[in-house]
Amino acid sequence: MQKETEYGAEVLYDIEYFMRAAEAAMFAFGSPISFEKLAKAIGADVKDIPRILREMSPKYRESAIEVLILDGYAQLATKNEYADIVRNTLEIRKNMPLSRAALEVLAIIAYNQPVTRTFVDKVRGIESPSVIMSLLDKGLIEESGRLDAPGRPILYATTPAFLRVFGLESVEKLNEIPELALFTKQIEEKKNELMVSEKSESHEPHVPGQLPLEEKDDVLTNET
Repeated sequence: MQKETEYGAEVLYDIEYFMRAAEAAMFAFGSPISFEKLAKAIGADVKDIPRILREMSPKYRESAIEVLILDGYAQLATKNEYADIVRNTLEIRKNMPLSRAALEVLAIIAYNQPVTRTFVDKVRGIESPSVIMSLLDKGLIEESGRLDAPGRPILYATTPAFLRVFGLESVEKLNEIPELALFTKQIEEKKNELMVSEKSESHEPHVPGQLPLEEKDDVLTNET
């Protein structure tokens, strides 16, 4: 809902509120966000977004952060003079040891790629957005297209960097990675449980082209 106050027949928008809301939305989004999506997120009119962004810019004059306006997109970004610091920080983050959760998600993706996030969540029994984002940041996985289904969910697969990090020539040699092999048995057991559960709950025969387990939930999530 738009933050507004009535003054006679004129509607006066609370620009301070929209500035704070836009800042929060852009910070949370991370990458460039379109004016349309930003307007929807903060409850403003699309035509007002350029003004809101212009009003925001001066407050970052003495900050290491700035508001970038990129042909219909906006982003909070670090100023160029701090590029080396950001680069060093990201390098430290990339070199951090992988947690048990990260290894588990990496194993699920590596052995079943390409897969959707919903598939990973179902196999783990817990949502994994932050873990997947961490693996993307480290360059160990990447987006490898979208599923040809309603909602077009993102598919994830391992990268050449993944092979280099674990000293592999190809994904066919996955069983040579002891860190990932620890999870293979439990992954297969969980997948089998899900398949049996899905079959027992379905009273209809399989129809060619019907969405498998992971795709069904992605469609439902998208429609919701």
